[in-house]
Amino acid sequence: MTDVTVPEDLWDANKTPEGIVANWFYSDGAEVPEGATLAELMVEKSSFDIAAPAAGTLRIVVPKDGTVRPGSVIARLESG
Repeated sequence: MTDVTVPEDLWDANKTPEGIVANWFYSDGAEVPEGATLAELMVEKSSFDIAAPAAGTLRIVVPKDGTVRPGSVIARLESG
């Protein structure tokens, strides 16, 4: 199993401690290829895409509109 995390350096957490999962591009349980854009995060007026670090079955941990912090696990990818 591979964790999908919010990169630690994606935004300045001292300035804005939390972001929001604005959109999931795949449903929970979907098979996703490595490098696919999984989610869009919103922080203030900026958006960031999160890519799959590996191929596998997506298991969403943080739902759409859920809050996240740098380093948070937002999903897991189960391998075949």
